[in-house]
Amino acid sequence: MSSSANERRGRRGGGGRNLDVRADDVLCYMDQASFVGLRALGRGPALQLTWLYPHEIDEAAVTQFSERLAHGLLGRLLQRSPLPWGRHRWVANPVPGPVAWFRHGSLPRLRPLLLDLPVDPERGPGWRLAVQALEGGGCALTLLVSHTIADMQATSQAIADAVAGRRPGYGFPAPSWRWSPVMLARDSVESLRAVPDVWRAMVVLTRRSGKGRTSLPRSKPRARSRYHFEPAVDVPLVQVVMDAGACQQRASDLGVASNTLIMAFAARLAFRMDRVDASGRVKLVLPVSDRHSNDRRGNALRSITVMADPNACRSDARALQRDLKAALASLVRNGDDVSPLFPLIPHVPLWLGRRLEREALGADLPVGCSLIGELPLDVNRPCGEASLLQISLLECYTASELERLGGVLFIPCYRVGERLFMTVSGYAPDRVTSRAELMPFVRDALADMGLCGTIG
Repeated sequence: MSSSANERRGRRGGGGRNLDVRADDVLCYMDQASFVGLRALGRGPALQLTWLYPHEIDEAAVTQFSERLAHGLLGRLLQRSPLPWGRHRWVANPVPGPVAWFRHGSLPRLRPLLLDLPVDPERGPGWRLAVQALEGGGCALTLLVSHTIADMQATSQAIADAVAGRRPGYGFPAPSWRWSPVMLARDSVESLRAVPDVWRAMVVLTRRSGKGRTSLPRSKPRARSRYHFEPAVDVPLVQVVMDAGACQQRASDLGVASNTLIMAFAARLAFRMDRVDASGRVKLVLPVSDRHSNDRRGNALRSITVMADPNACRSDARALQRDLKAALASLVRNGDDVSPLFPLIPHVPLWLGRRLEREALGADLPVGCSLIGELPLDVNRPCGEASLLQISLLECYTASELERLGGVLFIPCYRVGERLFMTVSGYAPDRVTSRAELMPFVRDALADMGLCGTIG
């Protein structure tokens, strides 16, 4: 959620002390949490942006775009602290990621190919480009970015800077010897400074545990199935393209904002895919951007959770809008429930990270709904004006992981010019495992909300 007045108020508010904002090269806690999760699970999300062109694109233009990206916010990697409990740091990496060139195929066949193109925030490349020639002419240009390196707001800014030829100059230091006396001394001082925050976080955790709000797992989870070389699953993806004005008019007819209408659609889709809790409600999880100018964080995000009644949403979404406003107001006043525990992140062992993911993501079948808002027009011009932009998350899930999580459903929504895009990626074990199976659910959910769009 990035374009609403509520979010802008959320950036100014903070619910107390913001431990996530750093002015130097030390990773914020959210970025370190992202990295811990990546190493604990052996997988992590990558942002996938794919531009469709009705013609071939010049290799020199792709090379120029790649080189310019390397001199912006994406031109970095993280370097681990020499201390096991230390804070990691960003270091400069002005070397463009490799470009993969694929022969003729269709756009839906591109995602399985991308699953075999690794991006890694520590070992590199942190991001990379791929170009696929399409059957019948034209091509697709794809950018993959490790979510630890950048969230969508940071990525869109990096793309806009690259297209415009700007070099913001974030000033990341060059990589250094990790075990140097200077690094050891600096990280030791940093760890000592963090001790009061760690103690406060322990107090919060203890109080919540006493109230039954937080419980630490008592046993280690079984080893991940990918240890047995289980292949990754291509989570089905369907894109919806709508007229932004028509969508706004439909929202006005219902007496709600367009963001609320998209959330209602997500709730209806989750209902049709049987992704509801025991009471029949849908758990909508929405990221809220906390990014400011010259922000060097990879993930300047907080989140809110809204429980939606999918039956009520179909006829009257005003209650959903009230709940959304209340959740945003609470975020501004009180902060979120997770931030006070952030100082503990450097001390989380990998086995605990695996168990926490299992308990957090597998609870109540959450539905991700990212309201990105209007993108700068330059974001749609990496190598000239593109005819279509597709934004989604790409993650190497296995079938057993998706079974354990109860499937996944994630819906980013964004606007480019006069068009509104939704990219639905969803998987329900034994029910929705292919694009052909997902499309009818998307079509029916659109009809539920009186929305018209092109589904592809």
